[in-house]
Amino acid sequence: MLAELTEEQQRQSIIIGLFIWVLVVSSVTCNQWNKKLPGVGLPLIYLFNLSMNHFLGGLIYAFPWYAPKSAYNLSQGASLTNTSVGFQESVYGIIGFGLGSIVFASWVLKFFKTHWRRKVPNLSQLNLHKAYIILGLSFYFVLSPINRIPSLAAVTSFGLTVFSVGLCLACWKAWCMNDKKSFSLCLLTACCMPVFSLLNGGFLSFGIAGFSIVLMFVLSFYRPRWKLMVIGLLTIVLGLSVFVTYFRDRDLLRAKIGSGAGIESRIEQVWKMVTTFEFFNPWEQKHLEIIEGRLNFNTTVGLGVNRISYGMADFVYGETLEQAALATVPRILWPDKPVSAGSGDLVTRFAGLKIEGTTSLGIGNIAEFYFNFGTLGVFFGLFAFGTVLRIIDIIAGQKLFSNDWVGFGNYFLPGVALINPGNSLVESGQNIAAAIVLVYFINKVYLPNLMQRK
Repeated sequence: MLAELTEEQQRQSIIIGLFIWVLVVSSVTCNQWNKKLPGVGLPLIYLFNLSMNHFLGGLIYAFPWYAPKSAYNLSQGASLTNTSVGFQESVYGIIGFGLGSIVFASWVLKFFKTHWRRKVPNLSQLNLHKAYIILGLSFYFVLSPINRIPSLAAVTSFGLTVFSVGLCLACWKAWCMNDKKSFSLCLLTACCMPVFSLLNGGFLSFGIAGFSIVLMFVLSFYRPRWKLMVIGLLTIVLGLSVFVTYFRDRDLLRAKIGSGAGIESRIEQVWKMVTTFEFFNPWEQKHLEIIEGRLNFNTTVGLGVNRISYGMADFVYGETLEQAALATVPRILWPDKPVSAGSGDLVTRFAGLKIEGTTSLGIGNIAEFYFNFGTLGVFFGLFAFGTVLRIIDIIAGQKLFSNDWVGFGNYFLPGVALINPGNSLVESGQNIAAAIVLVYFINKVYLPNLMQRK
């Protein structure tokens, strides 16, 4: 086991894993640019979020000058050993994802011999982006904070994702019409989404998730591609800098929101964060500790692997997969449904970590798949994710490029809902159910009424 290796050997193992990770991400990215099987960025969105949770945690331990020192991180099991063990499982997972996305997904589509027919966009198609944007904003700012109806709450909480899909369509329309001003405005709006989520609830993660949807969608078709490398590097550096600055001041902002402070007070606090902005420094212990404490899911995986190997925990052999399937049934149809959103006690059962107070800690896809079936569960679990996401991605891409924008939304929104690598599969199941309900509502209720008013 990796736990028996020396520190130098463990770091070398992590460095090899980082190299494999970059190779897989690069291969999936090139596959997204395949002219025969175009995509709209779904695999890249998943890899972006997965990399935030596992790649960064492995990267900081590749630095020979870093070792965790804060009492909180040490109490949560932060160590080179746990990270190296957990990151190895993550690498097995991303290899499976890459094979599913690049190889198996295209084989499945060739086997079924799918065909596409080009359509002429009608008025409802051209205004579809407005429908998604208006609904997304309405759900996020109006209905979600006040709604407590079972099932409907799950739908309205999906507002920022719906808004992101609307921005994707707006970007595509502007790109097709060579409207550089509108295209730039859409991208600027996407960049402001983290600010929206900060002012509204004090959380950065929701805005980052929405921004990543738009960014990866645009990267799937944007030209020239050399600019993509520059944009990607700037996004990584700026994103890490935003994160360490946010984490430094988030408690002050959340305290103001919790006390009922008005929008002026919230803007003032965010402005203070901007004026005291810190650029990420890989030699700064404080910055690396922040990444350790929030973005290193490898620790949870490593703790769980070691606990199971020493007989302190047992595999659950599909228990959480069954719960994820049950989660797709709307609670309004099944009021006593025995599953709920979040990771529940999975982190405690698997990794032995005790969660105190209102603290929420997601188990993540890697840890949950290992908890079910071990290393093979991780490999084939992410293999399945890579296959399904790429199939949905290709179908959505073909529909978009064939001017079937409604069809694009029918696949893209549920595909985005499937992407939640930092939380439990139960939450992904609930998101998929909510996305399907939203797609039905948009197609059968909202768009027809919109056309009648015109």
